[in-house]
Amino acid sequence: MKQDGISKYKVKGYRIKIAKENKYLMYAAEPDFDFDQDPLVFAELSSIIFKNKGRLGEKILKFDELVSVLKSIFMWKVLEIDDLPTEPDLFAELFIFKLIKLDRIMPLFLDDKVNEIYLDQMNAPIYIDHKIFGRCNTKIVLEEEEIRSLITRLKLEHPISVTTKKPSLKIEFKTNDFHMRISMDFPPLSPNGPTFNIRKFHRNPLKLVDLVELKTLSPIIASYLIEVVKERRNITVIGEPNSGKTTLANAIDLYTPKHWRKIAIEDAIESINQTELGYKQLLIQIDSFESNRSLYTKTSEILKLLHRSPDWIYLGEIQSSEHTRAMFEALNAGLKGIQTAHADSIEKILRRWENLHKISVTDFLSLDTIIIMKREITENNFIRTIAEIYEVRTENIQNDEKYGFLEKIYDSSWKKERTTTRIKEVSFIKEKIDSIVEGEIQLQEQINKKNKQLITVK
Repeated sequence: MKQDGISKYKVKGYRIKIAKENKYLMYAAEPDFDFDQDPLVFAELSSIIFKNKGRLGEKILKFDELVSVLKSIFMWKVLEIDDLPTEPDLFAELFIFKLIKLDRIMPLFLDDKVNEIYLDQMNAPIYIDHKIFGRCNTKIVLEEEEIRSLITRLKLEHPISVTTKKPSLKIEFKTNDFHMRISMDFPPLSPNGPTFNIRKFHRNPLKLVDLVELKTLSPIIASYLIEVVKERRNITVIGEPNSGKTTLANAIDLYTPKHWRKIAIEDAIESINQTELGYKQLLIQIDSFESNRSLYTKTSEILKLLHRSPDWIYLGEIQSSEHTRAMFEALNAGLKGIQTAHADSIEKILRRWENLHKISVTDFLSLDTIIIMKREITENNFIRTIAEIYEVRTENIQNDEKYGFLEKIYDSSWKKERTTTRIKEVSFIKEKIDSIVEGEIQLQEQINKKNKQLITVK
């Protein structure tokens, strides 16, 4: 079997290797210490835990609390072990991961370069989307006991239940080391056993300058979007799943003035906690579609926004007809902010809202700015870009075209000069063109400075 090594790096107690195996990229993780090779050590540490299990108490321990309490029970023994292959703290965590039967999937949770994790059916290998290398296979085939352990841990993190009438769950799993949104389906919905799709969130979210470097957008468009936010224009980011909508929305959202009162409403918190960055932000987490509860719905919380006096709102993903109607009620009441929705073209999202969700075409006039994201699938990777940007022009509502109020401001096929001219001549922030051009220059200077520093380090 031919195998070509492509990349190796370390992730908190694990050695990661990316290799090409029979034309496919393979992701592998090896622990710094394999307890299967030394079962006596595992048995001895497990015995200490068992003898002191009373110290765990009766309270349900979240993941970080569990790790901390377990370490306090057996850490003295770890410090007595000679010639540890890694730091005592990492050694202790590797043991804990093994103890709770999450050791084989844990490197995928800990690796910031892993964006998504997939399991399509029982007895099938997990595969991932890697930040650098794209789609990678693994040889991890989870046993039933390991999947049960994951489900148990999720239930301990959140008050959830799964039944034949509600065979799905969607929850947030956040610790000091990782932050994820986990969607799982169970029989009878998934006849071949439990499945999951795990979306990882970066601890250091990407900024617009980072997205410019990744070719998601150009400097002139990044600068344009910054001015759109400062003008408090509504922004809707649409695109197919995994096209980078939330990443872009979060990056844009960081450019609001810090004195604005901001409110974010989401089922799984994907926005950035900006309070520690000096912003005035209220985060509201509501029940997901998959939840058995219905106390806090997105629709009800959006409507409550009218009495919470926000300067800027972040609505996350708009999914159902109820979400859509609540969103337009909020926007038509004068609220300003950013939201995302699934569609691969401007026509499809407007037709769905009009025909299926029964939204009046005149209500679309409150949208202001619509961004269309595209995801191109290459041999192993994904390329995410802004494909188009439209502004909604109230003065064009009588246009004979179906959606004649749309004014295209940007197309990825255009040359930079055409984009600049378009903004200068027809954009509703055309008077900001000097600031936009100046911002473009500053963004490019940041990138050039960063690249120069990288070259110097090398």
